[in-house]
Amino acid sequence: MTDPHPSERLAVLELKVSHMEAELARMSIKVDEMHAILLQARGVRWAIIAVSGLVGFLAGISHWLLAKA
Repeated sequence: MTDPHPSERLAVLELKVSHMEAELARMSIKVDEMHAILLQARGVRWAIIAVSGLVGFLAGISHWLLAKA
């Protein structure tokens, strides 16, 4: 069995590299989308904490007002 010509090996290598570059570009887009989702979720998490704190405060105040009446 003979070795392929060096230019053929180079062409195969270039094809593999171009395929890897395309895969990397697609993965980069997916990572950017996931990062954006996580940043949005962080804001939602703080909004949920704030709302639950407000609800707890209002429940405590209403219990105190009902007990006083």
